Amino acid sequence: MTFPLLFEVYKPRETLKPGDKYLTKPQIAAMLMKKLKSMGFKFNLVLADSLYGESGTNFISVLDEMSLNYIVAIRSNHYVELLPKQRTQYLDWQRFKSVFSDLKSEKRFIREIIHGKRGEHRYWQITTDIEKLPGNST
Repeated sequence: MTFPLLFEVYKPRETLKPGDKYLTKPQIAAMLMKKLKSMGFKFNLVLADSLYGESGTNFISVLDEMSLNYIVAIRSNHYVELLPKQRTQYLDWQRFKSVFSDLKSEKRFIREIIHGKRGEHRYWQITTDIEKLPGNST
């Protein structure tokens, strides 16, 4: 069972009333994380989809400020800027078993992608098929 500890209603910009302040979903999530931490909740790991993974200035930076461990999805066209003479390395695929909440499992593959030198932020690619890299499961 999943139960929210806190929630905030997201209001699209076009539905705001005079005096309402627009907040993006990542801004709301960052605010909720700060509030939960101030209430004494401790986090081992924060998981988020690419909407949040792509919002470095208003979500990822807050997780970094709070010194939280996190795994966030990013889109396949995510851009990483490299310094001159740096390159991207794709490490070997490793097989693992992904177990779902209904206890069914499927084989998956994971590899680390290193842009330049391995840094604080690490990038991983996960897929169901290392030959085809299908978009809906990579």
